[in-house]
Amino acid sequence: MGFGGSGSMNVVLRNNKKLLSKREKFKKTLGGYVEGKKTEYDFPKAQRHMLKRIKERMIYDNGQILKRRIIAFIAVSIILITGIIYIL
Repeated sequence: MGFGGSGSMNVVLRNNKKLLSKREKFKKTLGGYVEGKKTEYDFPKAQRHMLKRIKERMIYDNGQILKRRIIAFIAVSIILITGIIYIL
């Protein structure tokens, strides 16, 4: 017993796999993915005082976002309550 379209999904995946096996250039790669090729990044080492400033800034920014959300929630609530009272 199938659930929704899981049977047809399996058929589509099987057919796609068959199509890939027929085409030689896509036989060993899936969409251009190359296993051995990996991009290397050179990230600078973070110092303690920099991490502390970043942490303080993130706490401050998150507090500001929370304040904005609370103000927006209160404003929308007041508008909805006023609309409900007006309708009744």
